[in-house]
Amino acid sequence: MAKAKGKRSIPPGAGDKAKRSQFLDRLSRIFDVRAAEAEALASVPLRSSLWINRLSPLGIDAVGDRLTAEGHRLTPIPWCADAHFLESDKADLAASPLFTQGHVYIQNASSMVPVVALGARPGEDVLDVCAAPGGKSAHIASRTGGAARLWLNDALKPRLEKLEAVMTAFHVRPAAVTAHPGQYVDKVIDRRFDRILLDAQCSGEGMMNLSKPGALRHWSLDRVERMGRLQQRMLVAAFKLLKPGGVLVFATCTFAPEENEAPVDHLLRHFPAGAEPIGVDIPGTRPGLARWGERRFHSGLAHAVRVEPSPHMEGFFTCRLRKGTGTEAATGEDRP
Repeated sequence: MAKAKGKRSIPPGAGDKAKRSQFLDRLSRIFDVRAAEAEALASVPLRSSLWINRLSPLGIDAVGDRLTAEGHRLTPIPWCADAHFLESDKADLAASPLFTQGHVYIQNASSMVPVVALGARPGEDVLDVCAAPGGKSAHIASRTGGAARLWLNDALKPRLEKLEAVMTAFHVRPAAVTAHPGQYVDKVIDRRFDRILLDAQCSGEGMMNLSKPGALRHWSLDRVERMGRLQQRMLVAAFKLLKPGGVLVFATCTFAPEENEAPVDHLLRHFPAGAEPIGVDIPGTRPGLARWGERRFHSGLAHAVRVEPSPHMEGFFTCRLRKGTGTEAATGEDRP
C-alpha cells in the first residue's frame, strides 16, 4: 500500500519530549534559572509535614508527647504554630491513631501558608470556596479554637463525603456545607464574610515530579489557560461575597502566571481590592512576578508569595487581598 504523501510519522515519545521542553522553558522563565535548574526544581521528592489539632480532646501537649513516644522525628515550622516538618516515615504516622482519630493532620507545609495568611479569628464568618478534602478548613477551625463560623463549599458533590468525614474526625462543626460551583458562589450565597479562602482548582504544576514517568501526562498549555480563565471568574465571584475591609486569600499549587498573577491582576485593576503582605516570613519564597511576556502585572503583586519547590515544600502561590471600604480603584500607574 502506498504511503500517504505530505504526512510524517511522529516518533514514539516525541510529543512527550516537546511537552517537557515547553514546560521547562516556561519554568526557566518564571524562576529566571537555566533549564537544568528548572528541571531540578520540578524533580524534588517531597516530604510531609503536620499540624497538631488544637481541637483534639487530648490537648496540644499530650499530642506532642505521643508523637515523640511513637518515634516520629519532627522539626518545628517557625512560621506556623503547632506545625512540624516530618523527618520520619509518613506511612507510620498515617497508620497511627494520632492521625486517624483527628489529633494531627498530615499536610505539605506549603498548604499551611494560605491559612496562616488568612489569619481568621474567633467569631468571624469565614468561607472556604473550594474546601474539599478539608485540610485547610480543619486548620482554620484549629487555629480559631473552633470559634469561627465556617461555611464550607466545594463544587464536586462526591468530594463532600470526604470533606464531611474530615470535619467529623477533626472535631470541626461547620455552620454550613454546600456544593456550589466556585465561579457562581456570589449568585447563590446571599451573605457576606469577614474572610474568604479560595484555594483554587489548578493545573497542579507545583505537585509534579518530573523524575517520575508520566508526570506531564495531564499537563498542557491549553489546560493552564482554561484554568486561568476559571480562576479569574472564581476570584471575582468570591470577592463579591467579602465584607468591606475583609480579607480574601487566593492560592494555587501551580507555577503558571496565567493561573496566579493574571487572575489577581484582573481583580486589582477592576475592583476595590488591595494586595498586602501575607504577614509571615517564609524561607525559600519570592514575590509574585512583575510581568509575563508582554503583560505587566499590577504592582500589588509584589506582596504575593511564590514558594519555590524544596524537599519540604511544594511549589505554591499565595496572595492576601483586602476589600476597600469605599470605591477606591487602582492608581494610574497600575492601569494597563
